[in-house]
Amino acid sequence: MASTKMAAVALLLVAMLMASTAPSASGFCFPDCYERCSNGKAGVQACADMCAQACVVPQFAPDGTDLSKLNPGGN
Repeated sequence: MASTKMAAVALLLVAMLMASTAPSASGFCFPDCYERCSNGKAGVQACADMCAQACVVPQFAPDGTDLSKLNPGGN
């Protein structure tokens, strides 16, 4: 009986650890928001501004690129 409880607790801890290390959905917030707002159009500044406020958007890319200088959704 004690080994069954120990196995259940161990399984629960492993499940919690796996859930806590999974990537969050917030990384997909801006592209999804922008696509829905702009209906596939590129360079819609109003959508970029709204989605930047609605989503947690980093100011700089990992390589140091200033994301505010990029053309939103553009080529």
